[in-house]
Amino acid sequence: MNQEYQRIEQLLAQKIGLGPDKLGQRQLIKAVTTRQKACEIPRVSDYLKRLQSSAQEFQELVEQIVIPETWFFRHREAFSLLRHFVQTEWLQSHPRETLRILCVPCSTGEEPYSVAMTLLNSPLSPQQFTVEGMDISQTALTLAKKGSYGKNSFRSHDRLDYQQFFEVKQNRYQICPSIRNQVQFSCKNLLSPWSPSHPPYHVIFCRHLLIYLDEDSRDRVLKTLDRLLWEGGLLFVGAVETTLIKAPHFRFVSHPSAFAYQKVSLSQPDVRLKRKPYQRSPLKPRPAASLPQPTKQEIQLSSLQMAQQLANRGKLKEAAQCCQTHLRGHPIDAEGYLLLGEISQAQGNLEEAQQCFQKALYLRPNYREALVHLALLRESQGDTQGAAILKHRIQRLDNLQG
Repeated sequence: MNQEYQRIEQLLAQKIGLGPDKLGQRQLIKAVTTRQKACEIPRVSDYLKRLQSSAQEFQELVEQIVIPETWFFRHREAFSLLRHFVQTEWLQSHPRETLRILCVPCSTGEEPYSVAMTLLNSPLSPQQFTVEGMDISQTALTLAKKGSYGKNSFRSHDRLDYQQFFEVKQNRYQICPSIRNQVQFSCKNLLSPWSPSHPPYHVIFCRHLLIYLDEDSRDRVLKTLDRLLWEGGLLFVGAVETTLIKAPHFRFVSHPSAFAYQKVSLSQPDVRLKRKPYQRSPLKPRPAASLPQPTKQEIQLSSLQMAQQLANRGKLKEAAQCCQTHLRGHPIDAEGYLLLGEISQAQGNLEEAQQCFQKALYLRPNYREALVHLALLRESQGDTQGAAILKHRIQRLDNLQG
């Protein structure tokens, strides 16, 4: 890659924090070539000058690079934890206050709308909460404000669970006004200096952003999120991003598959989310010989859960070893290969991650999560044709399941 492209990479890192190892060379060249043609600038050196002098052109390049990949109720357990937090902690201590929630980056809006639907299905009234969606992509925000979605924005049975919040028009799902009125969208960059005009947010969803940033930008964003979050509030991150939250006043919340931290005061080390204690019914004693032995499936789930828990705590090396041990005993387990692929990707071992996702698909050809992971990985490496083929498979799978 020549010097001009390297300068463009540096500019992207400086302004939006995009790590140079997170953007494939082919993807960058394709995006720049597209903008050169649009601007009728044949030489890359001349386009670089335009990019350095025009904020509008820099935004246009960002639009070419940003990959919107989201859906309603992505990782549903996060929304389960949000509802639990509202019911057991927020309402009890702040019955007259307004709950403020930020989703950043919000992409095309599915996440902030999912938050609003969750809260409207909780004891909160519409007047008791606000949701803000923030993103650097004007194109994504335009789509978010329209609130019109196709089947690809849904997974599982989310359309059925929350169908009262949609109006179906010509195979499109339009967000009802009651939900749209709860969400405000704005175009902002977490790396740019700004301050909200209101007190801190009580909940922040910042999922699948930190892994794309270089180390310096990641530290700056984490400091901004810390400043924006109310003490006692929740910060939701992506599964592999749990390794990046190291501040001692952020305590990991023990809620399976939610991937959240609570900001606590270090002077109160025992502050935790309140949980209803598990009540176990007494069991009658029985002879040891009659106790059921764990099935192979139960052992398999236990080892995978252990690997997931290690990954959640940031122990990626140990999590990978646990996964590999599991797969030696269960060589045809697609879920094991998917998890190992996610861990490898978090470690920066993209080639190994790709191989794991491919093995998962070999074992389970219609494994949607593996298809999505592999499509995004190939797209980030500039393999747009390979990514398009995988996305077509995903779309066909959605149509069959829809």
